[in-house]
Amino acid sequence: MTPAILLPLATTLAVQVLVSGSSLTAAVLAALIAPDLGVPAATIGYYVATLYAFAALSGVASGAMIARFGPLRVMQSGLVLGAVSALCLATATLPGALLAAIAGGCSIGPTTPASSAILARATAASNRNFVFSLKQTGVPGGFMLAAIGLPQVALAGGWRAAALAAAGILLAAAAALGPLRARFDDRREAAVRFSPRAQFVEPLQRVWRHVELRNISWASFAYSGLQGSLAGFLIVFLLHDTALDLVAAGVVLACAQGAGVAGRVVWGLLADRTGKPGTVLAGLGLAMACCAAFMALAAPSLPFALLIAAAIAFGGTAMAWNGVYLGEIARLAPPGRAGEATGATGLFTFGGVAFVPTVFTAIVTLADSYAAGYLFAALLPAFVGGALLRGARNAGIPAP
Repeated sequence: MTPAILLPLATTLAVQVLVSGSSLTAAVLAALIAPDLGVPAATIGYYVATLYAFAALSGVASGAMIARFGPLRVMQSGLVLGAVSALCLATATLPGALLAAIAGGCSIGPTTPASSAILARATAASNRNFVFSLKQTGVPGGFMLAAIGLPQVALAGGWRAAALAAAGILLAAAAALGPLRARFDDRREAAVRFSPRAQFVEPLQRVWRHVELRNISWASFAYSGLQGSLAGFLIVFLLHDTALDLVAAGVVLACAQGAGVAGRVVWGLLADRTGKPGTVLAGLGLAMACCAAFMALAAPSLPFALLIAAAIAFGGTAMAWNGVYLGEIARLAPPGRAGEATGATGLFTFGGVAFVPTVFTAIVTLADSYAAGYLFAALLPAFVGGALLRGARNAGIPAP
């Protein structure tokens, strides 16, 4: 890895940590927030679905915004919107929670495409998967920090204090990025037009017509649905089905997210060294499905040490595929369109996180069983992983 990549990587990684961590605020604190809102904790699934629905829409639209304003300005906007989300959540009202989910989605949606636009310019093909995987460690890294830090602040000063602290950190980070704009936003296109067709229809058309991009997008739909279920429901599942308290459940989630950090680096290196990212993605799909099923069925009877081990295996697969996926998008995208392609394929990625937790919540509501929800969430990755593995000997990634 060359010195030229260090500043772009450090900048995008830091933003990814902060935006991702702030997006988990409601999920981590759901057991404390729900009584104040007068709703069951399981309704966090609807919050997560709304969050990622708006992440999908804003991600698709981000290509034009990145071209017009520059990727760094888009990342700054993401930090500010994340702060707005935390402030809305702190109102402790249902309308405020809805606005928090919308603002949070618009925070995380454009962040990954913007960071991909920066990294694609600075990364060599020989280490693309590793660099993108390293940057993507910011997602589980942010989740891990949120899972550890937010319960501690909430227990000391109340959950609203935790939300306000998150907002303050995000605003400070947005201001700190200002001096870097001349470095990263030097290719702005003043003539970029904004319209529903230019921002939504055309990017999706370009992805859909590209067979490999279309197929990898379907894989991301399946994998992200299970990833969102891990992040959004693990704490309430443990509180419901085991004897753990909030802090201990947060530790389990943090271990899963920490394994996701390490896993992204390992799988990115493996994809670069073998030159077979399709095989790596296939194996991850099958492994994450098995881990989800084991966690669902065995967690209530596991000693704490084994529960931690199961969470590490779960997080090391379900939270660790994204860097290889983004590296492939950067490889497959037309020159200069890595950000747009990432945003357009993000409709599938965030669509999976919106769809699966919604069904998960419905299953929990009807059956009072988080285990059943996790077994459902494991089905799509199992199917897609098998399809990818069957075609892994061929070039590219086969349609699931």
